[in-house]
Formats: sequence, structure tokens, C-alpha cells
Amino acid sequence: MAVCIVVLFHLRIGGFGGGFAGVDVFFVISGYLITGHILRDVERGAFSFAAFYARRARRILPALVVTIMLTFAAGWLWLPPDELRQLAKEATHGLLSIANIQYWRESNQYFAPSADQLGLLHLWSLSAEEQFYLVSPLVVVLLSRTRHVFTGIALAGLLSILAAIIWLPRDPDAVFFLTPFRAFEFVLGALAIPLERRMAPWTTVRILAAWGGYAVLFSSLLVIARFQRDAGLGALPASIATAAIIAANRPLRLFANRGVLAIGRSSYSLYLVHWPVITFANFIFGERAGSATGLIVQLLVMAVLTAAMFVLVEQPIRRWRGAQWKQATAFATVIGLCVVATHATFKADGVAGRLPAEQRARLDLQRFGMSPCVRSGDDCEFGAPGGSRMVELLGDSYVHQYVAALDDHLKSNSIRGRTSTVGGCPMLVGLVPRPPRTAECMTLRDRELARVRTSPADFVVIGQAWHLYLNGMAAPDEQKAGEVRDGLQALLRLLDRPGRRFLIIGAQVRPVTCGFDHMRMQPGPLWHAPPPHCAPLDLVRAHAESGAIDGLLESALAERRNAILLRPADLYCDEDCPVVRDDGVWLFLDPGHFTVAGARLMGQRTAPLISRFFSDTSNP
Repeated sequence: MAVCIVVLFHLRIGGFGGGFAGVDVFFVISGYLITGHILRDVERGAFSFAAFYARRARRILPALVVTIMLTFAAGWLWLPPDELRQLAKEATHGLLSIANIQYWRESNQYFAPSADQLGLLHLWSLSAEEQFYLVSPLVVVLLSRTRHVFTGIALAGLLSILAAIIWLPRDPDAVFFLTPFRAFEFVLGALAIPLERRMAPWTTVRILAAWGGYAVLFSSLLVIARFQRDAGLGALPASIATAAIIAANRPLRLFANRGVLAIGRSSYSLYLVHWPVITFANFIFGERAGSATGLIVQLLVMAVLTAAMFVLVEQPIRRWRGAQWKQATAFATVIGLCVVATHATFKADGVAGRLPAEQRARLDLQRFGMSPCVRSGDDCEFGAPGGSRMVELLGDSYVHQYVAALDDHLKSNSIRGRTSTVGGCPMLVGLVPRPPRTAECMTLRDRELARVRTSPADFVVIGQAWHLYLNGMAAPDEQKAGEVRDGLQALLRLLDRPGRRFLIIGAQVRPVTCGFDHMRMQPGPLWHAPPPHCAPLDLVRAHAESGAIDGLLESALAERRNAILLRPADLYCDEDCPVVRDDGVWLFLDPGHFTVAGARLMGQRTAPLISRFFSDTSNP
């Protein structure tokens, strides 16, 4: 049942918006089964850590490795280099059972891929489960030496849920992905064991508990979608209901027929294959994958792959009874070889050589406008490496994208450029960054301001996602407007020195009505449906959205003779603001960032202003 709820949720079938709680149901069931197995073996004096881990390895690893490598093979055939690089990283972490840690670490990255573009995202829950398997035997065995096994388990669950409540406002993604904050769900399953024993003689109580559990579980699935950002805490009612159903030991007849039982036996294989099928169907066929026919075909493909995985991989390996050291050696060797292959692909940046030269050239044009620079740690250099003059770019990704706009001009004028590679943080003095990256951004800002202040550069280009710090574009909040104006003026005073000039980049042209699918925008080895066409942004709308911000910035620079404002909407747009070239090359990566092609077009259209800025005259 739980796996079907998850599959229907991932297929975006109406009525299953809370289906992500199926994962929480998995965790509760796992806590019940694994704790029960360990305690029974301990009571019989037959528990062995080696035997426990060997059983878990035979149960989990073969189908997991096959799924990961088949997904990786599909990525090699279809995905563009950047996306294959990401998939290779996912595969490596999935093979090492730390996928949840990877997704947590990347969740706050500025250009983090969307969930639909992560072909192995579902492995986060399996990694969390494997980490539970790693620790739980030791905990249960130690507690079994006391008379308070379930008291100790309950205490661990209480600590887990308290930690989740405390940490949720600070880092909700950590609470969602990391095992310590999910441990209480496994604990609820374990606590169903003593509850089941106490309820066993009381038939009426068991019936009421079962029906009450089913009522809470199914009703919670209808309303839980609004609590998805509350991580595992939002699924607490469903988790408690699952524990009650398990303890009641009164399964509904609806779930006792052959079809449901067959799905239950092969649920692990179904869970493994379903998400890669959905991801690649959407990538290859685009919007058609969401049609009724597309959904039916995806379900049929899942069914075939599930049956094949269950019959050809799961069952034969589970019956393997070789020496445990041989099993461990075999699993370690296979996983090691697979990790070598996936990590090598990651280090090779997705092996762009899989594409013909024409497609590689198109790929380079449609990367982020910062990509022409050469990275060195957290810094990025472009322009003329040995240039006698220097320019610093300061700000977030809205200034980083101008690397490709400036690169050719700097090379032709023997000017070298430098910027940081960390985006998503305001560089204005006195402006408090928004959570959850407040502390990180303030540290980064202090570092960047110190770097630029002591830099020998005579030119500084400053750009920000101004709309993010002004609560809108067309009509900025008055208080926020004052903070940005004061912050920019304070920044210029801090960085100013004789002979230094500043170029301030105003409000970015933002085609927010377009749907951007970066994954499908890029060419891959085999055919995939391109993203839908995107019409140019209307010139009047572009000016209306940027005018207030550009006016605010201009007023902040009114008293400065060594600063000039670049108004992107005035210079980038002609009769309209193009989003896609006539030859199909995208000029925007998303609603706020230029591709290399878009940045170069911006560089061409701002060439007179840029030349004036870099001129030798004392006033720009």
C-alpha cells in the first residue's frame, strides 16, 4: 500500500498530494520488522552482527546496484553532460548509502537542480534506512542487556523528535533528509512490538485501534500536503496511525488479495525503479509524459521492470548461502567498481565527448553566463590573464552572469577580471541576509568586501538580484528601498579610492512568464523533446518591472562622479526582449540569469557603455 501511495504521488495523480508520507510509513514498518528480528534472535541467543548485516546486504544491495547502474546507463545514452555529471554524483552517493547527506548539503545551493531533474532522488530514504540498519543492532543489543529495552528505545525517539522540532526553523532540509531527525519514525515502529503484545488478548481494542489507525492514515493523506515543508514532523499523525495498525494486527481484507500481496512482496523493486522511470519519461517525452497515455505507459514500464528485478535479481541473491566473507567481498568489489565508473564520469564533467562538435558548441552557448571563466578555489578569473589592468565583479549570480558579457572586451583591451563563484548572498553593507543562510552570507560578504577593498583593480562591477532585497520590482517596499540605497552608498564609500570606478548593473530583465527546463534545453546524445517555445518579453512590461529599481539605484549614485548605472532593460531590449534566438539557442537559463549566448548578446548591446567605463578618462 505505502509504495503505491508514493508512486501515485510522484506521478502527480490527483488526490495523492500527501503521498510522500508513504516514505514515513516505510520507516515505521522497518522499525517494527528490524527491531523484532533482532530481539527474537537475541532472546534465542542466536543473534550475530555478521549474519544480520549479511541478510540486509542480500536484501538491499543487489537490486539497488542494478537500479543505479541501469539509471546511470540510461543517463549515459540520453543526458547532456551537466546532467550526467549530476546523475553520476547521485549514483556514487547512492552506492555508498549517503544519498540523503548529499541532497541535504545541496538543498540550499543557489543553482541546485529541481527534484524532477534528480534521477536518483528517491534513494535519500533508502540511505536513511540503511543508516538505521547500521546503528540499530548495536543499540538494541546493548539495551537488551537491561530490563528497559523499549524504555530506552522510546527515549531515543523522544530525543529525535525534540531535535527535529528545535532544528526545523534553522534547517528544514536537514530535518527532512538526515536520519537522526527521522529516527522517531523507526522508533514508533519498534514501540508497536510491546503494544501489540498488550493488545493481543483484547479483540475489541484491536479492532478499534485498526479502524482508528486506518481512518487517521487515509484522512491525513488528504491534508498532509500542506505540511510537506515541515519535513517528517508533518507526517507524524500518519506514522502514529501506522504503528497503531501494526500493533492491532488486523489487516483489511482489501489488502489480503493476491494482487496486493504480490505488490507487497515486490514493493522494494517497485520503489527502486519507479522514480528513474518517471524522471526519464519526463526528460525524453516532455509534457506528453503527463498525459493519460503517458501515465499508463509509465505504469506498465514500472510493472515490467519491477517483475524483472524481483525475479532475476532480488530472489536469486536472497537465496544465496555462500560464506559470509565471500558475500562481503563480492558486494564490496561490485560496489567499488561501480563507484569508480560513476565517480570517473563525475570528474570528467559528464563526458562531453559523447556529443558531436556541433552539439558541444551549442551546449557551451547555453551554459550559465559565468562559465567562460577559469575557476581557482572560490574565485574565478576571465579576460586577459596577464592584463595590466584589472576589474573585480562583486555581488551574487546576477553579476556573475556578466563574465561572458565582458570576457571578449577585456581580452581585446588587456584587462583581467576576477569574481567569486559563490552566489545567493547580498554584498551591500548593513543589509542582513535572509535565513537560512544568514550566517554563511555574512561571512562570505566580509570575505568578499575585504578582497575587493584590497584588490589592485581600478574597476569594480557591482550587481545583485535587487528585486529579492526589495520585496518586488514594480513597487519596492519603502523601508527596503532605504536599506538598499543606504547599503549601496555605504558599499561604495568602503571600496572607493583614487582612480577607482564603479559600474552598477540595474534590474535584470526577467522573463518570469516563461517555463525554463534547463535539463531539456541542453542537447544530449539521443533525442529528447525540447522545452516549449518561449515568446520574447514585452518591452513595456520589462521597463515597468525594472523602472522603479533602476530609479532607486540612480538616486543612490547621484552624488558620485566615478559610478555609472547600466540599465539592462534599456540596452538589452530592442522592440522586445528576446528569450530564445532564431536558431533555437536559449538566451536565458532561468527567469533571471543569462546563458553564455544571452550574456554575449548583452555585451554586444552594451559595448559603447562598457568601452566608456573602461576608458582612461577620469570620469566615466
